[in-house]
Amino acid sequence: MISVEEALSIIREHRQNPPKERVELGRALGRVLAQDIVSPLDFPLFDNSAMDGFAVGSPEGPWEIIGEITAGASTPVILQPCEAARIFTGAPVPSRTYGIIPQEDATVLEGLLVGTVRKGGHIRCQAEEAPAGYLVAQRGATITPPHLAAFASCGLEVIEVRSLPRVTVLSTGNEVVPPGQALQFGQIFNSNATALSSVLALRGIRAEFRHAKDSGAELCYQIRESMKSSDLLITTGGISVGAYDLVHSAIEEMDFQVKFHGVAVKPGKPIAFGVRDDGKSWFGLPGNPLSTWVGYLVFVSTWLGDESPGEPRPVACNFDRKPGREEFLPAKRLPSGEVTIQNIVGSHANFGLLECEGLVRVSPEASALAQGDLIDFLPFPWSRNS
Repeated sequence: MISVEEALSIIREHRQNPPKERVELGRALGRVLAQDIVSPLDFPLFDNSAMDGFAVGSPEGPWEIIGEITAGASTPVILQPCEAARIFTGAPVPSRTYGIIPQEDATVLEGLLVGTVRKGGHIRCQAEEAPAGYLVAQRGATITPPHLAAFASCGLEVIEVRSLPRVTVLSTGNEVVPPGQALQFGQIFNSNATALSSVLALRGIRAEFRHAKDSGAELCYQIRESMKSSDLLITTGGISVGAYDLVHSAIEEMDFQVKFHGVAVKPGKPIAFGVRDDGKSWFGLPGNPLSTWVGYLVFVSTWLGDESPGEPRPVACNFDRKPGREEFLPAKRLPSGEVTIQNIVGSHANFGLLECEGLVRVSPEASALAQGDLIDFLPFPWSRNS
């Protein structure tokens, strides 16, 4: 059995370097950016009005109103001293504008404007947010809605992203049935397929799904069919040492070289990883729901290049544990900045991640955590920006 760090090192050595592809902005949410995005323009693009009001050409009035400028106006206007122009929010500011008087602070008497003005007042200056050449987003960023809005502001229609791996999730077990089907005694619903499909969807990956009963022949058939259209196979269940844990032998029969099987981690000790000569990879995750989650969030995410950034945070309460294996436990961030560790019944917990925002990583040697001790907190992919 190897350590978590040894397992992660092996995974990093064998993860793919996905090629680039160009996609429209509407298909880029959740993808990994493959290019630096640099602004081609100043922001704002031109001096424009922050208010509905009047642009005036000198500090002292009254000013003669010579015209009107609306948003989208394309004819340049030049003001002379003692001249003013009606102007609206977002409209280009005339040349030689001294400042803008908001509509509510202005008075018009017999065609003359009266009011007070501050030099440069209520003018959004060209490039005050960012000049042309500003680095909007770095290669490697996971694309969020604010990224997409920023790229659209730059006039980009398509961008370069990393290609997505083709993934198949293969659940196993005689006892596992899909949700919606009537349960017989001894059966359970398949939650792991939904867990993995939804978390993969956050990265824009649409996984294919298959299921195999505890049969060597059926496992081999499903693995063979899966690898016809997949770069990565994730199996759940059947990876421990019981008489019906047949995944390891089936995966070797399908030409995978198993790089590790068994990691000193809790939950999820039986986790396995393998590769084939054609570059395809396999993760064997334990079938217990919390073990499947930890297997994905810690190990599969590393293969995908989406390792969770650790945040050192103080523990809110004392916590005792049995040392020996590195442990990942669901936890919640408190407004104080501390984290509180969730009490769970074990690796078979179905609801352990509800109300939590990440995992805490507890070292193998630790037998107790005292309030205030710093610990690594790994936010879930869906709560990193909350």
